[in-house]
Amino acid sequence: MARRRFVVAMMMHETNTFSPVPTPLASFRPLSGQAALEEFRDTNTQLGGFLHVAQEADAEVVLPVAGGAHPSGYVEKSAYEDMADAIVGAVRSGCDAIFLALHGAMVAEHLDDGEGELLRRVRAVAPRTPIAVGLDFHSHMTARMVDHANVITGYRTYPHIDMGDTAQRAGRTLLRMLRGEVEPVMVWGARPMMTSTLVHTPSRQPMRDIMDMAIAAETSGAVLNASVFGGFPHADIPHTSLSAVIVCDRRTDPGRALLDRLLALA
Repeated sequence: MARRRFVVAMMMHETNTFSPVPTPLASFRPLSGQAALEEFRDTNTQLGGFLHVAQEADAEVVLPVAGGAHPSGYVEKSAYEDMADAIVGAVRSGCDAIFLALHGAMVAEHLDDGEGELLRRVRAVAPRTPIAVGLDFHSHMTARMVDHANVITGYRTYPHIDMGDTAQRAGRTLLRMLRGEVEPVMVWGARPMMTSTLVHTPSRQPMRDIMDMAIAAETSGAVLNASVFGGFPHADIPHTSLSAVIVCDRRTDPGRALLDRLLALA
């Protein structure tokens, strides 16, 4: 049996649209190939988590770009297009699965849903290839993100200490999909709430009960994955919100019921 080929990439930025500081490509310090593998292997990062899953699966890894910038203003169009082109190009060359370490709050000069547009482009060249996505807790969820991925998981901590685990949760669900054990389908929803980043850490109330409900559902096996996102209010875009995404196995009824409970509690 031939080794599976996985495209693994990182393209992360938390965009504060009120910041006057632009975010060019140099701010992402992009790496690729062997240099990126050596930098991120065995690290508590999303990319490190996805690489760990790929290693467990004994897969060949193609790593077209690993780029992450500190929070700042709009991502320059040229920077976005450079990284997106690298990822789409690697996928176009063929692979068995795609693992994307994203943030969920990227806003570029020319578009306000950086992750959704990237996933749309990836799906356009790989209509049937499974895609797993890891996201920061401070994400702006959109229909485009959910529609073009198979599995999405998000951080459960703030300050963030579970980046690697978040990617492994997504990656392992995707591996189960590749083995034919599960058929992931996602449900999601949002509420027009701008929760303060200073007080919505999941380890304290009022976010604690909401996150604990999601964790319990995933841990029990009631759903494959359950994630809650506090959002990032420092972005003047239409889809700023609190949201949740549930990954179900074939039937969406349990996930929809959990989603409704999470958002109602929020």
